[in-house]
Amino acid sequence: MDELEVNQLDSEEGFFDDYEPTSEELSEEPAETAETAENTDEVAEPAEEGGETPHDPFALNVKFNGEEKTLSEEEARTYAQKGMNYDRFYEPLERLARMNDMSVGDYINQLNETQVQYEVEKEKDSLREDPRYENVNEDVLDEIANARVKESMGQREQYYADQTQQRADAEQAQLQREIDHFFEEYPEFRDKGPDALDPKVFEFVRQGYTLLESYNKFQRMNAQKSQAEAKAKVSKLNEENKKKSLGNTSNAGSADSDAFMSGFLNG
Repeated sequence: MDELEVNQLDSEEGFFDDYEPTSEELSEEPAETAETAENTDEVAEPAEEGGETPHDPFALNVKFNGEEKTLSEEEARTYAQKGMNYDRFYEPLERLARMNDMSVGDYINQLNETQVQYEVEKEKDSLREDPRYENVNEDVLDEIANARVKESMGQREQYYADQTQQRADAEQAQLQREIDHFFEEYPEFRDKGPDALDPKVFEFVRQGYTLLESYNKFQRMNAQKSQAEAKAKVSKLNEENKKKSLGNTSNAGSADSDAFMSGFLNG
């Protein structure tokens, strides 16, 4: 891999973790997990006062590395987001790995090793230009460079983890504000579970609407549908009544005509 490629790959912080996904991980469908997590954002059973903490109404069972695990709502949301991010990078990685006749895990490990070696060599070049290390042999330079790179990469990984956590906390806070706003407008849902809301509401949430906007949109949609159905029903009844009226008029004319003809022929 040439230097340009390594520099480009270095722009993805936290991307070169020494990680090889298992076949079970690759077969999971994070989008479905994301949907399940979103569908339970809005309403959770309140804790009972003066008693034991009630059983969490949200429980998602998953299998990871051959072990069964039950995720809480917050854990499910976090892993779902990671899964969506994982999918975004996995497809191009899989393509590049195939081009190099490697598994995705081996390819990632190779990229990680290449990146580390690139940074070590770059650090050694910097040390050679420093007069303080003019008479230091290559082995010592290599040791110093490796230590510095390890520290630098650790700091970057920690920064990335902190930023990710901050974004997750901000998203959680924003979600809570939206839920509180919804409960202010519709307090009757405060003590109900997510099943109290139509699944269509959560579809709107996934499209980017707030919970309140989604519920109001669903209500308007239902009202419009009911009006259209009522209008169609009235139109159908009017059409049926019109046909009945025309039928009666047609029958009366025919009877009068027959009576007139009979009188004329017998006159």
